[in-house]
Amino acid sequence: MATKSRSNEGCWTCRLRRKKCDELRPLCGVCAALEIDCLYSDDKPEWMDGGEKQKERAHRLKEIVKRRAGRRRERRSGYAQDLESDVEGLEVSQVEESDSSVAGMTPTSSGSSAGTVPASFRQATGAGPDESPFFRDEERELHLIGLYLDYVFPFLFPFYRPGLLDAGRGWLLVVLTRNKALMHASLSLASYFFSVALNHTSDGAHDTCKAHNFDELQRQQDLALKELQREMQDLVIRGVKGCLVEGNRVMASIMQLLTYEVAIGNTGNWLMHLDAAAELFRELMTHHARTDVGAPCFTMVLAQLGPFTDTRGYHPWNSDQASLRFFTAYLLFVDVLASTGLEQPPRLQQRHRHLLGEPDEEVKKARPGAGDGPHINMHEFLGIQNWVVVAIGEISALDTWKKEQKRAGSLSMTQLVARATVIERPLRGRISTLDMSADNGPCPPVINDPIDPLVEYSHQAGLLSSPMLKSAGAVSYVWAQAALTYLSVVVSGWQPASTEVRESVSLTLAMLKALPTASCLRTLIWPFTVTGCLAAPEQEQAFRDLVAALGPLQVFGTIKEGLAIMEHVWAHRADVERCEHWDLAACFRCLGHTALLI
Repeated sequence: MATKSRSNEGCWTCRLRRKKCDELRPLCGVCAALEIDCLYSDDKPEWMDGGEKQKERAHRLKEIVKRRAGRRRERRSGYAQDLESDVEGLEVSQVEESDSSVAGMTPTSSGSSAGTVPASFRQATGAGPDESPFFRDEERELHLIGLYLDYVFPFLFPFYRPGLLDAGRGWLLVVLTRNKALMHASLSLASYFFSVALNHTSDGAHDTCKAHNFDELQRQQDLALKELQREMQDLVIRGVKGCLVEGNRVMASIMQLLTYEVAIGNTGNWLMHLDAAAELFRELMTHHARTDVGAPCFTMVLAQLGPFTDTRGYHPWNSDQASLRFFTAYLLFVDVLASTGLEQPPRLQQRHRHLLGEPDEEVKKARPGAGDGPHINMHEFLGIQNWVVVAIGEISALDTWKKEQKRAGSLSMTQLVARATVIERPLRGRISTLDMSADNGPCPPVINDPIDPLVEYSHQAGLLSSPMLKSAGAVSYVWAQAALTYLSVVVSGWQPASTEVRESVSLTLAMLKALPTASCLRTLIWPFTVTGCLAAPEQEQAFRDLVAALGPLQVFGTIKEGLAIMEHVWAHRADVERCEHWDLAACFRCLGHTALLI
């Protein structure tokens, strides 16, 4: 299968550089990222003559790209270097920490807390009211916050539907107004999302708005990096032990920046953000999650962030508690998926049993009134059951063990199969339970239509409002089938023609085709890619059609990257099948970087 050729509708700059253009107007994403002139015109420019003028122009452009890349590195290197050293500093910083954890939990007057929204926006941006031809700065940013809450966040996390008695999603607005780094990262995401939507409009009707919106995206990203850099430095100086609230907010900011980097297709920074967030989470748990007998207890952290009550299973979380729960679930999820491409166990795998498993008796005694379920229910946040996430993490760890044993020349296939069976047996048992629940009627829906405010928080915004989304059980089925495919590759190698793999691929593809809306696919990128890489030639077009159905929003996030990985694997089928060491980790790295498929 040949890769798609470059479009004739791309800008002349990309054609000159022989690069694929995303055709965003008036400024394509490639030129925008490189900070170079972007030219669209019906007539060929005079310098595009196939001769000396073209060669000279290409050489000059190459020099400009090199120069501006240096400037961009300088802008980011301060943040990247400081973030790396700050994360290392978290492990050793104990400067004048108080023994009283509670005393240090009151939000301080540092930049991680702010007052009213318009005032904080003016202080953060320093921009005047006349800079924008459309809105004053504070009005424009309030508009972007609304766009983020109404469209972007629901698009990224369609399964997160906290009930009215759990205080809904209001915590997100509170956190955005208090946390400048998180706010600016969210506004960057909103600007990018809006740019993607505008690009779908016709005939240049919104070209001025698009250009202005891209400027806003870059401005908000720069502000987010500066704020996070400052907050990290402050946290390292003061130490995590006495700064639970601030540490919690910094972790949220880092995860939001990771989300932004992945959403815009910036492949270079997500690992740095993940390392920082994981290390900070470890520190928060080490200092704030210990019971009197020394056992870890996540509820202890929540109780220190605010009042903790249990009313028939409902918890009216305050903003800091809700933020910690949400971003902890998201961090665990991202950590597991990242591990499948990095060829290493999840960084936080040792926390899985405590956070995602059923609590043991000792922990139950330490968290009275908190119920018997796990601390974190992933399906509440991401539509996927805990056991699926844990299983994928275990398979990733098994893959790492197998490769280490192979390198040492001591791999025992008997041991490998025995370890795989420990993972496979409960996984298949859970899948059969999902099958039975499907036979007995659908699982409770994640989103109801019409609205019942006593059941759901509010109507889903934008593209996801109708029809009703699949249940968390159906989504977990897709993930679990892909996990079985992953396990098969780890144990038996790359065998797409095997009966077991073909059956699993066909079942998963059938479920993907049955999704009620195309946008549901955005929550299933990892299983979509795993399944597609092992698909038969006659199934390839079905995967392309699923992505095409997303329309303009296929460029938001990693769905296009997932398809690009598949296209590469399909185009090199013969080479891949001859390669003894080819596996899914190799697929996730085949584009020249490790893909994070979230």
